[in-house]
Amino acid sequence: MPPRPLPSILEIDPYVPGESEADTGRVIRLASNEGAFGPSPAAMAAFRAAAASLHRYPDGGSVELRRAIGRRFGYDPDRLVCGNGSDELIALLIKAFAAPGDEVLHSQHGFLMYALSAKAAGAVPVSA
Repeated sequence: MPPRPLPSILEIDPYVPGESEADTGRVIRLASNEGAFGPSPAAMAAFRAAAASLHRYPDGGSVELRRAIGRRFGYDPDRLVCGNGSDELIALLIKAFAAPGDEVLHSQHGFLMYALSAKAAGAVPVSA
């Protein structure tokens, strides 16, 4: 028998990105976190500087970044968490605290990933 995902995974509808009804040619989807102006020159310079080491895994614990944030804002780096966007952080949070069958309360008009991550963990998303 071939491997099958958990039933809770099979219940998740595939993501369908929003479509614009405007026929203006160039549409910037703010809900998809698309920037109107492209990457900043500073980000492009940082990318070029890092290009030679892109074949290496980054620090998964974001130690240097958490230290820098801690110094800048006066926070304890051990109490900070960094991730590859809110999708990853929401999924990690739900995996850490929600068990199969638990209810995960989220805003009815909030970010889609709360319900998706809850379902993936076998929890029950409840919108309010």
